[in-house]
Amino acid sequence: MKFRAVMIDTGPMREFSNIVTTISKLSKECVMRLSDDKLYFIVSEDNSGPTPPVLWCEIPQDMFFSEYEMIGIDENHKDIYLGVVSANLARSLMTLKSAKCLKMKLTKKQCPCLTLEIEMPSSTSQQTRQVTHDIPVIVVPRKLWSEFQEPRVPQPDISIELPTLKQLRTTVDRMRTMSPEIVIRASSEGRLTLQIKTSMAKVSTRFKDLRVEAFEGPIDHSDSETESQANEDMSNLCYCRVDAKKFSIFLSADQISHNQTMCSIVHKKLIILCLQTEENVKLQFFITGIVY
Repeated sequence: MKFRAVMIDTGPMREFSNIVTTISKLSKECVMRLSDDKLYFIVSEDNSGPTPPVLWCEIPQDMFFSEYEMIGIDENHKDIYLGVVSANLARSLMTLKSAKCLKMKLTKKQCPCLTLEIEMPSSTSQQTRQVTHDIPVIVVPRKLWSEFQEPRVPQPDISIELPTLKQLRTTVDRMRTMSPEIVIRASSEGRLTLQIKTSMAKVSTRFKDLRVEAFEGPIDHSDSETESQANEDMSNLCYCRVDAKKFSIFLSADQISHNQTMCSIVHKKLIILCLQTEENVKLQFFITGIVY
């Protein structure tokens, strides 16, 4: 196996650092999958497998790297799967925002390592200095690769564009101080409602005029747990009750420069949050619904 890649543009280096930092907030560990055309970050629930991934991030290598070389196990198994501690990788990449160049390669030290060679400008001269990080990795055996494939999810009942992530996160963080769970409701008219309910109060925040990309209605609410708003057609909306902390953690992705963030809901079962950037990075986060 062999892997070597070089990044020289400031924008992609900053973005790559932000992506890894976001992933480190979502999970302590992740799997880094290297293929000919893309680099993937994959997180499974507690990395205990064989459960489907809860996070799937794909980065097109040609948009980020000026050089990218890799050789897999053999002709029939061209990819490389590496288990890595997310925080270690994120900390090592923190200096990228002021770096001139990043070189990544798979090395063999006392154990397999992802070696980062970061070229930094010197504050006292025109010369540069090099900072090297050796991040221990685990080479995932081929028999476990099937646990780190893109999740197959049901057809969403609705897909709606999210408002500004920073604004949304402020709202959700306030709500989760009162309740560990939050109900996310979306309507075909472009309304998104966040709702919590405690023994003392019920709190709702509504965003309107959002773009709806798909709606597979009408929705059956014969056993609905939520209450309709005045003049609201229940058949045109669906909802899902989720862990408020997990939803908030995804919203920290606002530090990644993005052009679209969608929320897709499988009625009462699943929330699929998808962030996309101009560089064709796609980050998906899956939150299973809480059903009583």
